[in-house]
Amino acid sequence: MRNRYFVHVLILSLAPSGGVWGAAARQAPNDAMGPDRPIARAVKAAEPPTMDGDVLGDPAWRDAPRITGFWQTTPDEGRPATEETEVRVLYSAGVLYIGVVCYDSDPSQIIVSDSRRDASLDEMDSFRLVLDTYRDRQNGFLFGTNPAGVEYDAQASNEGQGGGFGGGRAQRGAGGGLNVNWDGSWTVNVQTGAFGWSAEFAIPFRTLRFNRDEAQVWGVNFERTIRRKRETAYWAPLPRQYDLPRVSLAGSLEGLELPAPRNLQFMPYALVQGARDVEGIAYQTSGPDVDVGADLKYSITPSLTLDATYNTDFAQVEVDEQQINLDRFNLFFPEKRPFFLENAGTFAVGQPGQVELFFSRRIGIGPDGEAVPIIGGARVSGDVAGMKVGVLDMQTEQVGAAGIPANNFGVVRLKRELPNRSFVGGLFTNRQGFGDYAADDDYNRLVAVDGQLGIGRYGQLSGFASHSFTPGATDPEYAVRFEAGYDSERWRLQTGYSEIADGFNPEMGFLERSAYRAF
Repeated sequence: MRNRYFVHVLILSLAPSGGVWGAAARQAPNDAMGPDRPIARAVKAAEPPTMDGDVLGDPAWRDAPRITGFWQTTPDEGRPATEETEVRVLYSAGVLYIGVVCYDSDPSQIIVSDSRRDASLDEMDSFRLVLDTYRDRQNGFLFGTNPAGVEYDAQASNEGQGGGFGGGRAQRGAGGGLNVNWDGSWTVNVQTGAFGWSAEFAIPFRTLRFNRDEAQVWGVNFERTIRRKRETAYWAPLPRQYDLPRVSLAGSLEGLELPAPRNLQFMPYALVQGARDVEGIAYQTSGPDVDVGADLKYSITPSLTLDATYNTDFAQVEVDEQQINLDRFNLFFPEKRPFFLENAGTFAVGQPGQVELFFSRRIGIGPDGEAVPIIGGARVSGDVAGMKVGVLDMQTEQVGAAGIPANNFGVVRLKRELPNRSFVGGLFTNRQGFGDYAADDDYNRLVAVDGQLGIGRYGQLSGFASHSFTPGATDPEYAVRFEAGYDSERWRLQTGYSEIADGFNPEMGFLERSAYRAF
């Protein structure tokens, strides 16, 4: 085995500033880091608001309670926000409405530096919110905007750990941590004025996933960024080492009384193309080439979704960002195809961008980047009796020109979430090749177990162990990783051990490099 060793221990000491917890000035409540968190209430709308961004002038918002009292995380942790922020929550039978007023004493100094969808909102004036719809304190839906009306949305799993807000756009959204490439169906409108700026969010309940209870209690937190002051403030206070996906410290949203949503979407497509070649005065005409397909989405329960596809077309998928490889390691390109993005965090096991035991981009793309047609497939994902469940089966065609056999891809993922940021799970993947170009015993399989244990408020142990099965392999085919961390306001300690055996071969996964040990 070619072994590479290195030691990675991070120790960071943070000295308190004048505005940290315990200072004499008015501060966040003493229990701000404890179990008692703020409570917001949603009100059923007598009439839906006019979606024009005008919260102050729309009478539909008058009966909704004002949610105020934001606390700084930076620059003066624990002190009240320097500018007032008001949030109101309404709902109808099918839509959740959120109205936000971001007052500003000097609106001319508002900073907007990017207007792309899903652009990072950290370096501009912005507002974001997270909804922990299962109230499991580990997963959530994020929505955000800025004074230019940008739409930002993401799915967070494991409180955003593993590929979160940090990192470039090319590396984000792999499925684990924070899946920025997930795009939900919702709208936002913004208005600016002498008061500052305001925004109205309309989020259909069919975009979200939640349990069957008629009376819902969700986790919620709101974040406002004031860029010129380098200020970040939260409604449910957070220590400076955490950010919005830390839903274990979110507040509560009460008052939602919802019927079970019905979500059925059928999206067919048809492509017709023909050609006529002219040579001299003779015409050579080819008959029309017709291609049809369809996607189906159906909510089996409010928390369990079926996605099915036939003759999948990815013509409208955003292209990958260009990367230049200056070393010997594999480049990582995140999944952007919509069919694979919903609940992608459920299937995530390993180290995002380094060791992904299941990587959906292996389906429909050949070993040299060739497009491999997908005949069809289905996925069931969501929550069943408190268990996160993901089952996927996809079938691809053989490509004679490239000598690529037909393949069936199957994945089963189970994950049981436990109190205090803990969970235990298992993963099974299977690729089975057949057809004219398949070799004898053309398959690859993998099993894995993973888990996380929260220790107190700041400590955490996590890791996974996996074994692949490849016909004819003689080298060991295992991979393990264990990690321990402590993350408080003053100290950040982290250490771990990884080992990837020479023969470890996750053909349905991603390896940045193989055959190494790392401490």
